Amino acid sequence: MQPKKRFPNWLKIVLAAFTVLFVLGAIFGKAPEPKLTTAAAPASSAPPSTSTSATPTPTPVVVTYTVASVTDGATVVVNGSDGSSRTVHVLGVTAPAAGTGCYWTESLGWATTTLSGKAVKLGAETAQGIALTLADGQDYAALAIQQGYLKYAANAALPALAATESAARQAVSGLWGPPCNGTIDAPAPTVAPEPAIPPAPKPTQAPAPATKAAPKPAPPVVETTEPAPAPEPDHNVYYANCSAAKAAGAAPLYRGEPGYRSALDRDGDGVACER
Repeated sequence: MQPKKRFPNWLKIVLAAFTVLFVLGAIFGKAPEPKLTTAAAPASSAPPSTSTSATPTPTPVVVTYTVASVTDGATVVVNGSDGSSRTVHVLGVTAPAAGTGCYWTESLGWATTTLSGKAVKLGAETAQGIALTLADGQDYAALAIQQGYLKYAANAALPALAATESAARQAVSGLWGPPCNGTIDAPAPTVAPEPAIPPAPKPTQAPAPATKAAPKPAPPVVETTEPAPAPEPDHNVYYANCSAAKAAGAAPLYRGEPGYRSALDRDGDGVACER
């Protein structure tokens, strides 16, 4: 009888280690995940929607502005279509000093006529002011400088407006002409009236020689068409009164007839002893 073979010790140790690991894996192994049950969705007669509606992006409201009042040529108050009101200093211009500056009245009057009640567009706000555009697309600052009602503000650093002012200065437009000559922060200088020059004395003239007066013409002969005077009454016939004239059958007596005299003609109509 052959003796039994014995396992080497290292093999026994390896088998024992594997056995321990198997037991530990069986004890501490991963538990099976429980199955989740979901409740059935209620049946719906409408088919499920396959598209989602996107929320529309709100359109920004465009605010329009109207000039409510004009403080000076470079400062206005505008009302917005959203109910707002704001004071705007126009970018790039300087107005004559209020009330005292030379060309102040002309500048304010022109700006009021051009802007008051008119629709305008406002540009981006800067530290120097806001660009103001008229309804026809023309830049207000450029128009005011071109016509000589406002001066260019150098701190705006706008070369186009500077060139416009240079052209207005050369054309002597508006405030660039007398009496302001470009000065708008002081009253207009007073000009002393020129002294009146007395008229030169007229040269003395020698008296004209006396001339012999022409003889006066004879008066023209004027033909009259007046009737010849009535003949004097015959004084040989005399009536003491109208009774005597009537008794003689001569009444009535007419002027110029024998026996007529004014004493018998009481009313002086040329007929005596009428009745």
